[in-house]
Amino acid sequence: MSNIFYAGIDLGTSRTSIAISTGKRLSTITCVGYPKDIISQKRLNKPYLLGDDALKNRLALNIIWPLAQGVICEDDKANEATGLILKQIIAGAIPDKKPDDEIYAAIGVPAQASINNKRAIIDITAEFIDKLLIVSEPFAVAYSIDRFDEALIVDIGGGTTDLCRMHGAIPEDDDQMTLKYAGNFLDEQITRAILEKYPNVQLTPQIVRRIKEKYGYVADVSDPVKVTLTEKGIPLEYDITDILRESCLKLTSPICTAIQKLVGSFDPDFQETIRNNIIIAGGGSRLKGIDRAVEKSLEAYGGGNASTVQDAEYCGAIGALKMCMEMPEEYWEKI
Repeated sequence: MSNIFYAGIDLGTSRTSIAISTGKRLSTITCVGYPKDIISQKRLNKPYLLGDDALKNRLALNIIWPLAQGVICEDDKANEATGLILKQIIAGAIPDKKPDDEIYAAIGVPAQASINNKRAIIDITAEFIDKLLIVSEPFAVAYSIDRFDEALIVDIGGGTTDLCRMHGAIPEDDDQMTLKYAGNFLDEQITRAILEKYPNVQLTPQIVRRIKEKYGYVADVSDPVKVTLTEKGIPLEYDITDILRESCLKLTSPICTAIQKLVGSFDPDFQETIRNNIIIAGGGSRLKGIDRAVEKSLEAYGGGNASTVQDAEYCGAIGALKMCMEMPEEYWEKI
Protein backbone atom coordinates (compact mmCIF):
# COMPACT_ATOMS: atom_id res chain seq x y z
CA MET A 1 0.00 0.00 0.00
CA SER A 2 1.13 3.53 -0.73
CA ASN A 3 1.75 6.06 2.02
CA ILE A 4 1.00 9.77 2.23
CA PHE A 5 3.79 11.95 3.60
CA TYR A 6 2.80 15.41 4.82
CA ALA A 7 5.43 18.14 4.50
CA GLY A 8 5.62 21.71 5.73
CA ILE A 9 8.22 23.84 3.94
CA ASP A 10 9.43 27.34 4.75
CA LEU A 11 10.92 28.52 1.45
CA GLY A 12 13.25 31.27 2.63
CA THR A 13 15.61 33.70 0.95
CA SER A 14 18.67 32.50 2.84
CA ARG A 15 17.50 29.19 4.35
CA THR A 16 14.82 26.66 3.49
CA SER A 17 13.42 24.39 6.21
CA ILE A 18 11.18 21.33 6.07
CA ALA A 19 9.22 19.39 8.68
CA ILE A 20 7.76 15.97 7.80
CA SER A 21 4.90 14.01 9.36
CA THR A 22 7.43 11.31 10.30
CA GLY A 23 9.08 13.78 12.69
CA LYS A 24 12.09 14.46 10.47
CA ARG A 25 13.33 18.05 10.09
CA LEU A 26 15.95 19.47 7.77
CA SER A 27 17.29 22.89 6.87
CA THR A 28 19.50 24.01 3.99
CA ILE A 29 20.93 27.21 2.58
CA THR A 30 18.79 28.41 -0.34
CA CYS A 31 21.45 28.53 -3.03
CA VAL A 32 22.71 26.51 -5.97
CA GLY A 33 26.22 26.58 -7.44
CA TYR A 34 27.06 25.74 -11.05
CA PRO A 35 30.68 25.00 -12.12
CA LYS A 36 32.40 28.05 -13.62
CA ASP A 37 34.40 26.19 -16.25
CA ILE A 38 35.71 22.84 -17.43
CA ILE A 39 38.26 22.67 -14.60
CA SER A 40 35.67 23.12 -11.85
CA GLN A 41 33.36 20.69 -13.65
CA LYS A 42 36.14 18.08 -13.73
CA ARG A 43 37.13 18.62 -10.10
CA LEU A 44 33.60 18.54 -8.68
CA ASN A 45 32.29 15.92 -11.12
CA LYS A 46 28.74 17.22 -10.64
CA PRO A 47 26.51 19.51 -12.71
CA TYR A 48 25.69 21.58 -9.61
CA LEU A 49 26.07 21.75 -5.83
CA LEU A 50 23.42 22.78 -3.33
CA GLY A 51 23.34 24.62 -0.02
CA ASP A 52 26.33 24.26 2.28
CA ASP A 53 28.27 22.27 -0.33
CA ALA A 54 27.84 25.11 -2.81
CA LEU A 55 29.12 27.75 -0.37
CA LYS A 56 32.11 25.63 0.64
CA ASN A 57 33.13 25.42 -3.02
CA ARG A 58 31.93 28.90 -4.04
CA LEU A 59 35.26 30.01 -5.54
CA ALA A 60 34.79 27.41 -8.30
CA LEU A 61 31.08 28.04 -8.80
CA ASN A 62 28.59 30.56 -10.07
CA ILE A 63 26.23 30.88 -7.10
CA ILE A 64 22.52 31.52 -7.61
CA TRP A 65 20.26 32.70 -4.79
CA PRO A 66 16.89 32.14 -6.49
CA LEU A 67 14.88 33.98 -3.84
CA ALA A 68 17.26 36.92 -3.48
CA GLN A 69 14.46 39.48 -3.16
CA GLY A 70 12.14 37.30 -1.09
CA VAL A 71 10.30 35.97 -4.15
CA ILE A 72 11.45 33.71 -6.97
CA CYS A 73 13.48 35.69 -9.49
CA GLU A 74 11.66 35.60 -12.81
CA ASP A 75 14.06 33.65 -14.99
CA ASP A 76 14.50 30.03 -15.99
CA LYS A 77 17.72 29.53 -14.01
CA ALA A 78 16.09 30.72 -10.78
CA ASN A 79 13.10 28.44 -11.39
CA GLU A 80 15.45 25.50 -11.97
CA ALA A 81 17.46 26.32 -8.84
CA THR A 82 14.31 26.59 -6.69
CA GLY A 83 13.14 23.22 -7.97
CA LEU A 84 16.51 21.60 -7.22
CA ILE A 85 16.51 22.95 -3.67
CA LEU A 86 12.96 21.80 -2.93
CA LYS A 87 13.48 18.39 -4.54
CA GLN A 88 16.70 17.80 -2.58
CA ILE A 89 15.34 18.82 0.81
CA ILE A 90 12.24 16.64 0.35
CA ALA A 91 14.39 13.68 -0.73
CA GLY A 92 16.66 14.21 2.28
CA ALA A 93 13.70 14.34 4.66
CA ILE A 94 11.96 11.28 3.12
CA PRO A 95 14.84 8.98 2.13
CA ASP A 96 12.67 5.84 2.15
CA LYS A 97 9.92 7.16 -0.14
CA LYS A 98 8.60 4.49 -2.51
CA PRO A 99 7.49 5.27 -6.09
CA ASP A 100 3.79 4.92 -5.21
CA ASP A 101 3.98 7.07 -2.08
CA GLU A 102 2.42 10.53 -2.23
CA ILE A 103 3.56 13.87 -0.85
CA TYR A 104 1.06 16.48 0.34
CA ALA A 105 2.92 19.72 1.04
CA ALA A 106 2.27 23.24 2.27
CA ILE A 107 4.89 25.80 1.25
CA GLY A 108 5.20 29.14 3.02
CA VAL A 109 5.78 32.22 0.83
CA PRO A 110 5.95 35.97 1.59
CA ALA A 111 2.63 37.46 2.65
CA GLN A 112 2.07 39.42 -0.57
CA ALA A 113 3.77 37.07 -3.04
CA SER A 114 2.56 37.70 -6.55
CA ILE A 115 0.21 35.36 -8.38
CA ASN A 116 3.05 34.69 -10.84
CA ASN A 117 5.27 33.45 -7.99
CA LYS A 118 2.59 31.11 -6.70
CA ARG A 119 2.07 29.75 -10.20
CA ALA A 120 5.83 29.28 -10.58
CA ILE A 121 5.98 27.22 -7.38
CA ILE A 122 3.09 25.04 -8.57
CA ASP A 123 4.81 24.43 -11.92
CA ILE A 124 8.24 23.82 -10.33
CA THR A 125 6.95 21.19 -7.88
CA ALA A 126 4.49 19.39 -10.18
CA GLU A 127 6.85 16.44 -10.72
CA PHE A 128 7.57 15.62 -7.08
CA ILE A 129 4.68 17.02 -4.98
CA ASP A 130 1.29 15.40 -5.47
CA LYS A 131 -0.88 18.01 -3.76
CA LEU A 132 0.24 21.49 -2.86
CA LEU A 133 -1.00 24.25 -0.59
CA ILE A 134 0.68 27.69 -0.75
CA VAL A 135 0.36 29.72 2.44
CA SER A 136 1.49 33.05 3.82
CA GLU A 137 4.68 32.65 5.91
CA PRO A 138 3.40 34.68 8.89
CA PHE A 139 0.12 32.72 8.79
CA ALA A 140 2.17 29.50 8.99
CA VAL A 141 3.95 30.92 12.05
CA ALA A 142 0.59 31.71 13.66
CA TYR A 143 -0.58 28.16 12.90
CA SER A 144 2.55 26.77 14.54
CA ILE A 145 1.93 28.52 17.84
CA ASP A 146 -1.91 28.41 17.72
CA ARG A 147 -2.35 32.17 17.70
CA PHE A 148 -5.47 32.79 15.62
CA ASP A 149 -7.15 35.41 17.76
CA GLU A 150 -6.07 39.05 17.97
CA ALA A 151 -2.30 38.94 17.41
CA LEU A 152 0.26 40.46 15.07
CA ILE A 153 2.87 38.16 13.50
CA VAL A 154 6.14 39.75 12.33
CA ASP A 155 8.28 37.33 10.29
CA ILE A 156 11.73 38.83 9.61
CA GLY A 157 13.37 36.77 6.88
CA GLY A 158 16.30 37.27 4.56
CA GLY A 159 14.64 39.04 1.64
CA THR A 160 11.43 40.35 3.18
CA THR A 161 9.75 41.08 6.49
CA ASP A 162 6.14 39.89 6.45
CA LEU A 163 3.53 41.20 8.87
CA CYS A 164 0.09 39.70 9.37
CA ARG A 165 -2.78 40.60 11.70
CA MET A 166 -4.67 37.62 13.08
CA HIS A 167 -8.30 38.05 14.16
CA GLY A 168 -9.88 34.60 14.26
CA ALA A 169 -10.36 34.27 10.50
CA ILE A 170 -8.23 33.99 7.37
CA PRO A 171 -6.33 37.30 7.03
CA GLU A 172 -7.43 39.69 4.31
CA ASP A 173 -5.17 41.84 2.13
CA ASP A 174 -5.44 44.80 4.52
CA ASP A 175 -4.18 42.61 7.35
CA GLN A 176 -0.85 41.89 5.65
CA MET A 177 2.26 43.84 4.70
CA THR A 178 5.55 42.89 3.06
CA LEU A 179 8.67 45.02 3.54
CA LYS A 180 12.00 44.86 1.74
CA TYR A 181 13.74 45.69 5.03
CA ALA A 182 15.03 42.28 6.12
CA GLY A 183 18.22 40.26 6.65
CA ASN A 184 19.84 41.05 3.30
CA PHE A 185 19.19 44.77 3.80
CA LEU A 186 20.84 44.57 7.22
CA ASP A 187 23.88 42.80 5.74
CA GLU A 188 24.29 45.69 3.27
CA GLN A 189 24.02 48.27 6.05
CA ILE A 190 26.61 46.51 8.22
CA THR A 191 29.00 46.13 5.29
CA ARG A 192 28.69 49.80 4.31
CA ALA A 193 29.12 51.03 7.90
CA ILE A 194 32.21 48.91 8.59
CA LEU A 195 33.89 49.99 5.36
CA GLU A 196 33.15 53.66 6.06
CA LYS A 197 35.03 53.44 9.35
CA TYR A 198 37.62 50.83 8.36
CA PRO A 199 37.95 51.18 4.56
CA ASN A 200 40.77 48.65 4.15
CA VAL A 201 39.23 45.63 5.86
CA GLN A 202 38.36 42.58 3.78
CA LEU A 203 34.72 41.53 3.98
CA THR A 204 32.61 38.85 2.30
CA PRO A 205 28.85 38.28 2.60
CA GLN A 206 29.57 35.18 4.69
CA ILE A 207 31.75 37.13 7.17
CA VAL A 208 29.11 39.84 7.55
CA ARG A 209 26.34 37.28 8.03
CA ARG A 210 28.31 35.53 10.78
CA ILE A 211 28.88 38.84 12.56
CA LYS A 212 25.19 39.72 12.33
CA GLU A 213 23.98 36.35 13.56
CA LYS A 214 26.39 36.23 16.50
CA TYR A 215 26.42 39.84 17.67
CA GLY A 216 23.45 41.70 16.13
CA TYR A 217 21.53 43.78 18.70
CA VAL A 218 19.21 46.77 19.13
CA ALA A 219 19.23 46.93 22.92
CA ASP A 220 20.18 50.20 24.59
CA VAL A 221 23.36 48.71 26.02
CA SER A 222 25.67 45.90 24.98
CA ASP A 223 28.98 44.37 25.85
CA PRO A 224 31.72 45.62 23.52
CA VAL A 225 31.63 43.86 20.15
CA LYS A 226 35.15 43.27 18.87
CA VAL A 227 35.79 41.15 15.81
CA THR A 228 38.91 39.97 14.02
CA LEU A 229 39.09 41.05 10.37
CA THR A 230 41.95 41.19 7.89
CA GLU A 231 43.66 44.01 6.02
CA LYS A 232 45.70 42.68 3.10
CA GLY A 233 45.73 39.31 4.82
CA ILE A 234 46.84 40.66 8.22
CA PRO A 235 44.35 39.92 11.04
CA LEU A 236 43.50 42.80 13.38
CA GLU A 237 40.84 43.42 15.99
CA TYR A 238 38.12 46.02 15.37
CA ASP A 239 35.50 47.49 17.69
CA ILE A 240 32.14 47.53 15.85
CA THR A 241 29.80 47.95 18.86
CA ASP A 242 28.19 51.22 17.76
CA ILE A 243 28.34 50.32 14.06
CA LEU A 244 26.34 47.16 14.68
CA ARG A 245 23.60 48.81 16.74
CA GLU A 246 23.14 51.73 14.34
CA SER A 247 22.92 49.31 11.41
CA CYS A 248 20.40 47.08 13.19
CA LEU A 249 18.25 50.11 14.05
CA LYS A 250 18.00 50.89 10.32
CA LEU A 251 16.27 47.51 10.02
CA THR A 252 14.02 47.70 13.06
CA SER A 253 12.87 51.31 12.54
CA PRO A 254 10.75 50.67 9.37
CA ILE A 255 9.48 47.42 10.87
CA CYS A 256 8.28 49.29 13.96
CA THR A 257 6.61 51.89 11.70
CA ALA A 258 4.75 49.10 9.87
CA ILE A 259 3.66 47.60 13.21
CA GLN A 260 2.32 51.00 14.28
CA LYS A 261 0.38 51.27 11.01
CA LEU A 262 -1.23 47.83 11.37
CA VAL A 263 -2.11 48.50 15.02
CA GLY A 264 -3.45 52.01 14.33
CA SER A 265 -5.69 50.88 11.47
CA PHE A 266 -7.18 47.91 13.36
CA ASP A 267 -10.66 47.87 14.92
CA PRO A 268 -10.37 50.33 17.87
CA ASP A 269 -12.05 47.91 20.27
CA PHE A 270 -9.25 45.38 19.68
CA GLN A 271 -6.17 47.60 19.29
CA GLU A 272 -5.06 47.13 22.89
CA THR A 273 -5.31 43.36 22.55
CA ILE A 274 -3.32 43.18 19.33
CA ARG A 275 -0.49 45.47 20.48
CA ASN A 276 -0.08 43.27 23.53
CA ASN A 277 0.20 40.15 21.37
CA ILE A 278 3.04 40.79 18.92
CA ILE A 279 4.98 37.68 17.89
CA ILE A 280 8.38 38.09 16.19
CA ALA A 281 9.64 35.18 14.09
CA GLY A 282 12.22 34.45 11.39
CA GLY A 283 15.99 34.85 11.53
CA GLY A 284 15.63 38.52 12.49
CA SER A 285 13.93 37.53 15.73
CA ARG A 286 17.38 36.55 17.01
CA LEU A 287 18.55 40.18 17.15
CA LYS A 288 19.16 40.90 20.82
CA GLY A 289 16.61 43.33 22.22
CA ILE A 290 14.28 43.39 19.22
CA ASP A 291 11.23 42.59 21.36
CA ARG A 292 11.99 45.56 23.63
CA ALA A 293 12.59 47.83 20.62
CA VAL A 294 9.11 46.96 19.29
CA GLU A 295 7.56 47.61 22.68
CA LYS A 296 9.25 51.02 22.94
CA SER A 297 7.89 51.98 19.51
CA LEU A 298 4.35 51.46 20.86
CA GLU A 299 4.66 53.64 23.97
CA ALA A 300 2.74 56.49 22.31
CA TYR A 301 -0.04 54.00 21.51
CA GLY A 302 -0.43 52.94 25.14
CA GLY A 303 2.39 50.39 25.26
CA GLY A 304 2.59 46.85 24.03
CA ASN A 305 4.03 43.41 24.57
CA ALA A 306 6.27 41.61 22.07
CA SER A 307 7.86 38.18 22.25
CA THR A 308 10.02 36.03 20.00
CA VAL A 309 9.33 32.46 18.91
CA GLN A 310 11.37 29.70 20.51
CA ASP A 311 12.33 27.90 17.28
CA ALA A 312 13.05 30.57 14.68
CA GLU A 313 14.48 28.10 12.16
CA TYR A 314 11.58 25.65 12.01
CA CYS A 315 8.57 27.58 13.30
CA GLY A 316 7.19 28.34 9.82
CA ALA A 317 7.78 24.81 8.54
CA ILE A 318 6.09 23.30 11.60
CA GLY A 319 3.06 25.54 11.11
CA ALA A 320 2.80 24.58 7.45
CA LEU A 321 3.03 20.90 8.43
CA LYS A 322 0.26 21.26 11.03
CA MET A 323 -1.89 22.90 8.39
CA CYS A 324 -1.26 19.96 6.05
CA MET A 325 -2.09 17.34 8.62
CA GLU A 326 -5.26 19.07 9.84
CA MET A 327 -6.60 19.82 6.36
CA PRO A 328 -9.76 17.75 5.66
CA GLU A 329 -9.36 15.19 2.89
CA GLU A 330 -12.20 16.76 0.89
CA TYR A 331 -10.28 20.04 0.83
CA TRP A 332 -7.22 18.31 -0.57
CA GLU A 333 -9.47 16.78 -3.21
CA LYS A 334 -10.60 20.27 -4.25
CA ILE A 335 -6.97 21.36 -4.53
